[in-house]
Amino acid sequence: MPTTTAPRGASLTAADLAALRKHVVHTADGKLAQTAPAKPRTVEEFATTADDVRRIVMTDLAAFVERQTGKAAKGDVPPPVPVLIWAHGGLTDKGAGLQTAHHQVAWWKKNGVYPIHLVWESGLLTTLADVISGRATGKRGFTDITDAAVEAAARVLGGRRFWDDMKLDSAAACLPAMKDGARGGADVLAGALREYMAANQGAIEIHVAGHSAGSIYHSHFVPRLFDGADAVDHVASVTFLAPAVRLDTFEATLLPLAETGKIHDVAIFTMDETHEKRDNTAGVYRKSLLYLVSRAFEAEKGAKILGLDEHLRTAGRTMAYLGDDPGRLVKGPISKGRLSSTQATSHGDFDNDVETMMSLARRVVGVPDSDEPDGVAEFPPRAREVVLDAVGSRTPRPEPTGVRGAVPRKLALCIGIDKYPKDPLGGCVADANAWGAALEAAKFDVEYLRDGDATRDEILRAMLDKVSTARDGDIIAIQFAGHGTFVPDLDGDETDAFGASDEALCPVDFRGGELIVDDDLAAIWDAIPDGVAATLFFDSCHSGTVNRGLTRSEFGTKQYPAGATPRMTVLDGEEEEAFRSKRAAALGDEFRRAAWDRVVAVETDRAAEAPAPRGDPREVLVSACQPDQVALETNGHGVFTTAALAVLAKSPGLTNSEFVAAVFDIIDDDYEQRPLLSAAGPLASRVLLTSLHDVVEKQKLVTDTDTDTDGGRSPADVRTAAIVAILRATADLLESATE
Repeated sequence: MPTTTAPRGASLTAADLAALRKHVVHTADGKLAQTAPAKPRTVEEFATTADDVRRIVMTDLAAFVERQTGKAAKGDVPPPVPVLIWAHGGLTDKGAGLQTAHHQVAWWKKNGVYPIHLVWESGLLTTLADVISGRATGKRGFTDITDAAVEAAARVLGGRRFWDDMKLDSAAACLPAMKDGARGGADVLAGALREYMAANQGAIEIHVAGHSAGSIYHSHFVPRLFDGADAVDHVASVTFLAPAVRLDTFEATLLPLAETGKIHDVAIFTMDETHEKRDNTAGVYRKSLLYLVSRAFEAEKGAKILGLDEHLRTAGRTMAYLGDDPGRLVKGPISKGRLSSTQATSHGDFDNDVETMMSLARRVVGVPDSDEPDGVAEFPPRAREVVLDAVGSRTPRPEPTGVRGAVPRKLALCIGIDKYPKDPLGGCVADANAWGAALEAAKFDVEYLRDGDATRDEILRAMLDKVSTARDGDIIAIQFAGHGTFVPDLDGDETDAFGASDEALCPVDFRGGELIVDDDLAAIWDAIPDGVAATLFFDSCHSGTVNRGLTRSEFGTKQYPAGATPRMTVLDGEEEEAFRSKRAAALGDEFRRAAWDRVVAVETDRAAEAPAPRGDPREVLVSACQPDQVALETNGHGVFTTAALAVLAKSPGLTNSEFVAAVFDIIDDDYEQRPLLSAAGPLASRVLLTSLHDVVEKQKLVTDTDTDTDGGRSPADVRTAAIVAILRATADLLESATE
């Protein structure tokens, strides 16, 4: 499947586009165009109006039906003409949707079927490229990345918001008329079909098919055919190819229509679990896209998706329907007759796989499952235009592995932000530099993000880069110094006495809504590979635990020692709204709000189930203060950082819990600030900043294999002793400055 840099749909001529106006209903944000040229010259000019939709049904379809019924023998009652309503997937933009329609229309008509293609604006592949590669900001992408890190990237760098917006567009396209006259484009189509069928009883029968996210679109569209006094009697078939719709949405919208016989037959073509997990998405994610949808794009991690074999097997109600007929669930690759065969081995292949499309066509035409010649024209596969350049080739990546016994790599990220536009600080960059020096002395490879470089996206990308490049046995250290705050909880996983809010770190661009919430960080920490030791030093308020004990009003009444500045801030109403808009699909007007209500209403599991708690965290988090306290800075450094570096210099080799206790002991009592250790299970008793595979002696922070010299000490030990002396002197100077 070759790649191309040409615009998708660029090969379509003006004549091609004019012909497609008889078969394509195009919507943008769910709406039809107010005006559209009768002879579009480019893909960009192609549009569909409400009058166009009625013309497609009342004129173009009617003419096709007349020609087809005219072929019936004299005196015979002609059979109904099949009409196929196709919805493409989320990886398809406008140009590619038109290309698919152009490729299929002649084939369907040759088989006596009138096709109507629903082309809806979608840019998931571009969004996925931006999310994973980092090219949206012109920065380098990940040097290597695990599937868990891809999922984390997709969740925290915009994937979920895009997916919600795509679902909103599909629901909006199917909305009935609003008070202001706004009406979904697909609803106009449903109304025209109902009207035609009421006036022409038995002339046509409707078949519906959708690939991937097209199943989401049809979950809203098909029920509209059964609304109103002119509701259709039945829909002949609904066939989904690798459906990305949620199971709960399917069971709330389409399954009841199938169970009651209003939809005569529902069939699903998908891959078995083995092949789902052998698939790879754009050469970056080593599973089917449906796993990414389930684990990263949906509101809750692990949402059940109709097209995933492992989710289907436990879906009792859906399987009770599908299991009644072996032809209703086709898990490939498999050849089991001419109605139920597929050789697709990748999520994107189904709508271009000959056996899949021929099985679909035979179902629509009504060919029996036998060995007799059926006369169905062969589906012509094509080389697709696939935009993969931004995310890499389709060559599967090797599984990253570590080598037991190898010297662990030490990777560090130090972040400090002073130059906040409205509430600057004075010691955060100095903290990052001091932590960097200490970690470099301990042989860490240190990366820095300071002030203007420390945007939300760059911080998250850098954190993910550390996680994704780590191997079994490696050690990661991440330090942050800057403001902390709290923001409205948007996913319902925070409920305590202090209200529904998430803790958040403040990147330099946080006033525009670009905050890093505890949920973002949890997604990244959950992607830490097995065997990797990750330690976080956060010198800010609200630094990533799930506990909070300080309200907005309490913060406003806090008193601090002279010369101390709090590393905490609050958002005003406009800034909170900016945060909401960055995280959720834009609702805007009444039309889109009504569409979103429809989306949420049919996601019943999402509404009913509380978010699953995290398992045992893989990270060790050392926070600057307790949940009911405020992190402070004074004399050009954070109070926590000053104490922490002093302990690190004087007493290397402490366990994590001993380290935090030692920092606790030396912070001046004038500062109402005590560090907090968050570490699951045995992590608290591990020696600070050591590999999980090391058996580390007490009082020895750096392990080296250099030969023994200088009175029994290796060169590494000599260098370490000198560095420790320098750090001790620096710490003493910092301590004396606070007295």
